[in-house]
Amino acid sequence: MGFIDVEVSRYDWSALRCGCGKTAEHLADDLLRLAAAQSREEAQALRIEDHALIQSFPQEPAVPVTSVLMAALAGDLSDGARIQCLDLLIRLVDTDDDESADMCQQIARQGLWGLYRDMWSGASRALVGYAYEILQVIETEEDRLRAFRDSGQLNLPDDLAD
Repeated sequence: MGFIDVEVSRYDWSALRCGCGKTAEHLADDLLRLAAAQSREEAQALRIEDHALIQSFPQEPAVPVTSVLMAALAGDLSDGARIQCLDLLIRLVDTDDDESADMCQQIARQGLWGLYRDMWSGASRALVGYAYEILQVIETEEDRLRAFRDSGQLNLPDDLAD
């Protein structure tokens, strides 16, 4: 049993209304499959964003999904699954609903150094870019993020390098 398994078990998914119109009960298994995905394509095929968000508006499961994503990111993931988790996380911490965005940001801040690790890893420009974008939203000490960016050690995508 991993971090994500424990975190998924903490929520009554059947009590949450999903973005697909049903209960969010199916999201528990979908999130576990996301963490087990071996490629980004496999992770994307689950389309979890369509259940946690409708366009950029968070749905009831958005906050629990954020918490599960942070648990997943604390564990061992394939690069594809990690990138997809970060892609979904940026959408959850930077939404058109200030209250939900604030709650998701608070959860993401609890894993701040894990996000710095992903940004610093240089594993891929996509991974570094997503971690950096999330940190731009959640980091309360802007000088820290600026110091990392200005270190010359980040492999940022061109659109974020400025």
